[in-house]
Amino acid sequence: MTIGERLRKAIGVPVLLLSVSAAGAGENEAVRQLLALSLEEQMAMTVKIASQTEQPVGRAPAVVSLITADDLRATGASNLMEILQSVPGVYVKTNLFGAKPLITFRGASGANVLLMINGAPAKDLVWSPGIFWKGVPASMIERIEIIRGPGSALFGSDASAGVINVITKTAGRIPDGEAGVRVASHDSWTGWLQQGAEWNGFDIAFTADLSDSDGYSPRIARDKLGRAGEAYFGHDDIDLHLAISRDRWRLLVDHTRHENVGIGLTGAAVLDPLTRARDRQSSLALLYQNDDPGADWGLTGEVRYRDLAYDSGNGFWEKPPGPGELRNALSAAERRFNVEMTAHYRGVRDHLLQFGGGHVWQTPYDVRQMINGVPGLFVPEKTRRNAYLFAQDIWRLAPDWELTAGARYDHYSDFGGTLNPRLALVWQSSPRLTTKLMYGRAFRAPSYLELYSQTAANAANPDLRPERSRTVELSFGFRASRDLNLGMNVYRFVRTDVIAPEALPPYRFANLGRYAGNGIELEAQLQVGQCLRLSGNVSQMQLGAVDEPLRDLTIPRRQAYLRADWRFAPKWNWNFQAHWFDRRPLPAGDPRSALGSQTLLATSLRYFHGSEWEFAATVRNLADRDLREYSSRALPDNLPLPGRSVEAELRYKF
Repeated sequence: MTIGERLRKAIGVPVLLLSVSAAGAGENEAVRQLLALSLEEQMAMTVKIASQTEQPVGRAPAVVSLITADDLRATGASNLMEILQSVPGVYVKTNLFGAKPLITFRGASGANVLLMINGAPAKDLVWSPGIFWKGVPASMIERIEIIRGPGSALFGSDASAGVINVITKTAGRIPDGEAGVRVASHDSWTGWLQQGAEWNGFDIAFTADLSDSDGYSPRIARDKLGRAGEAYFGHDDIDLHLAISRDRWRLLVDHTRHENVGIGLTGAAVLDPLTRARDRQSSLALLYQNDDPGADWGLTGEVRYRDLAYDSGNGFWEKPPGPGELRNALSAAERRFNVEMTAHYRGVRDHLLQFGGGHVWQTPYDVRQMINGVPGLFVPEKTRRNAYLFAQDIWRLAPDWELTAGARYDHYSDFGGTLNPRLALVWQSSPRLTTKLMYGRAFRAPSYLELYSQTAANAANPDLRPERSRTVELSFGFRASRDLNLGMNVYRFVRTDVIAPEALPPYRFANLGRYAGNGIELEAQLQVGQCLRLSGNVSQMQLGAVDEPLRDLTIPRRQAYLRADWRFAPKWNWNFQAHWFDRRPLPAGDPRSALGSQTLLATSLRYFHGSEWEFAATVRNLADRDLREYSSRALPDNLPLPGRSVEAELRYKF
């Protein structure tokens, strides 16, 4: 039985509940929660990502964004990817290979963004973050903490341009049970269940999300071989999360699986009607926290294990049957084990000292490849070891001044060591104005794909060095009035030893050079009465002289976002979003059609029936624009993005 068949049977449960609706529910509070926090209370919300200790968003020693579960509900987001593009400087682009989403920050490629789930990196040794990765279901997410800027001094590799930590609902207590169903365009179905309980002194939290979708199937007018056809991007997904906690200990158990994954287009831009791939990932994490703010010493620790596997099924159809046919079938698995300990010391007046270290072991295994039936290995079964030490001091220089200084040293078994420091000075200039000046160095370790793997699109290079970057940022947060918050961030970065394919065949990966860039991000939030909130941002980036192999044309240099939330009646909430992306010019001789500016509109209407039931309808690409993505020179008409899509959602709390 497929995931879809199991899901369609499960849908009958909430529908039956609806037919015997508990209509006598009391006065509804859920709709008020979407706009319940004032702007001042929002800025006082705490995040941990900027310093590994809880701090208010406005005073965290980094440019930080916070997205809550209420934001996900209000916007009708069904996946992490649909909400991330609301963050200044973030652009989520669609890869032609399986329509895989790639998160970019401030013009840097997705490889320079560290994505974590409950503090654990989602990336494997070969792919970023996974060959068939489709994002994170919104129903699983409690909050998303984001650093816009470098984070290697805290988190190590890949945190050059930004860090995202997705905190699932099982990372804390789940006070209420919830079941939900969503139906959508492209023959898409989703069902989820959440439940929290207490048993013999243990807190237990469980979430499950099952879905299947035919995906959007864009019409490709001409692929690399000149053929026309539809690219199938369907997939079936399972996400299961369990947490058991008591006192200072927490055990996290997670399992995800993707089945019947349609690739649609190979990395070489060839239509692939054959591939139905799959992957699965299981992880265990034991976390310990003994960090009482009233004590001089605190200690946190973690032990994590992850096992993942993926299989291309019938293989990637790089070239169709006939002369020169090429079918590439691959499968592999990987184990990741890491330990980490952190000590916190408050015994020195006005200082919070943190220091610790850890070790990571990552090993591919069961690596197999068949090219037209001939066996081979696309990456070696070779363990990468990473030992690291870190230290940080949060020093309260004066009542309105705070300095955060820290560094992390990483040593890798395959390319050596790297030291990455950070400095952040936060000044509460006035009760309304907060100023931050920040500096950070960061790095990205070369992936096994770049080091060892020969693909249809690129050749490997085992002599690669890590990418490095330096960033300086100046940030202002201004509370203009009780109902208006303003923010401005300016930054400059320099990236060196940039890893990219060479310009000529076989397009070998190499450390091709350096480039610099600068940018500005403007943000605003306006509360209009008790029932309407407006928010938005504008970002602009400017790159210095960039050699052609380093130029990423897929990322717009300017973009803007507008959001409105309106509680127009006691039980109703309406959300509207508009994304604008600037034109992306092409260099001389590029055969593709140049992309002009594009606007993406979305709207969501939500109704609350009592305290148990919620109904929502969401429309994406409201104007049904013909949106396109740069992908490969082999697709002269570019990659079509989804047209108008409609979703209907039902939730029941118990």
